[in-house]
Amino acid sequence: MSTNDDGQEDKVDLNKPADTSEPTPEPAASTEPTSAALTNEERRQAAKAKLEQRLEADRQAARKRKLIIASVSTAVVVAIVATVTTVVVKKVLDDREAARWTNCTYANAASDIDSFPKTVPAGTPAAQQAEYQKQIDQINAVRDKQRKSPKPPAKELKSGTATWTLNTSQGVIPATLDRSGAPCNTNAIISLTDNKFFDATTCHRMTTSKTLQVLQCGDPAGIGLGNPGWSSPDEPPTNLKPGPTQNPMGGDQIVIYPRGTIAIANSNSAQMGRANTGGSQFFLVINDSQLPANYAVVGKVDDAGLAVLDKVYKGGIVPSGPDRTDDGKPKLPVEIKTATIS
Repeated sequence: MSTNDDGQEDKVDLNKPADTSEPTPEPAASTEPTSAALTNEERRQAAKAKLEQRLEADRQAARKRKLIIASVSTAVVVAIVATVTTVVVKKVLDDREAARWTNCTYANAASDIDSFPKTVPAGTPAAQQAEYQKQIDQINAVRDKQRKSPKPPAKELKSGTATWTLNTSQGVIPATLDRSGAPCNTNAIISLTDNKFFDATTCHRMTTSKTLQVLQCGDPAGIGLGNPGWSSPDEPPTNLKPGPTQNPMGGDQIVIYPRGTIAIANSNSAQMGRANTGGSQFFLVINDSQLPANYAVVGKVDDAGLAVLDKVYKGGIVPSGPDRTDDGKPKLPVEIKTATIS
């Protein structure tokens, strides 16, 4: 028997067998590792794998850099090619456009009417005074009929056509203007027409000789001395057939101006050094005519217009003098009521 902490005696159950078993010992601490240690081979394989991963990453980066460089290089090449192509194409187009145009010089020109004296000059021989006075009276009567017109543009197209219609007192004369032979003079006619220079003017001269059959118009004064205040440059034809003779005045070759030709009249003179004297006056060739190749060709009268010219030609002329039976005013007066371009 024994006593507990409360002073009570511990009661022993004598009927219960005594506990003779030995206490279970605590398990000893294990000396085995929780995971197996890496061998040298495994460490080498791991290092090799990491190296291969890094090398692959480097290869990917290198490929990416090459792609970027290639893309940039391609873009640069494309940009250079595009720039060069643009420059080349622009030059070709600019050259082509420049080739379509020509520069024309229209010089200021005083009218021969203005330079003609208003009275018989002192010292004129008595035998010539009456004839001189007659000419002065004729010119004085038309001084106020003169007209001026703005100069055409200096830059003109070298090619192209336009329909020119002369509505006359003897019928409509349609014609086709063509710049290719004489662009400066052709555009001068177009400019004069647009500015109504030819409206209400007369065709003052017709010739009926064997070698020259033309109707001349374009002088508002009606005497063949007027101009629009400027002159056009010479553009002699180069594609007309040669005639049978040479020009007795200048010695140059005579050529054939075919029926229907429209050409610009001028007062050029090699002996006097006169050149580039064309202006507003033009002539319509009624039948093939022989002239020096000095008159710019600007177009051709259409068939309907040729019929009108034939009618006027058959009407004959009023001779300009006793010794000029083949040159004078047409008996059938030809007034240009209106001239139009379309």
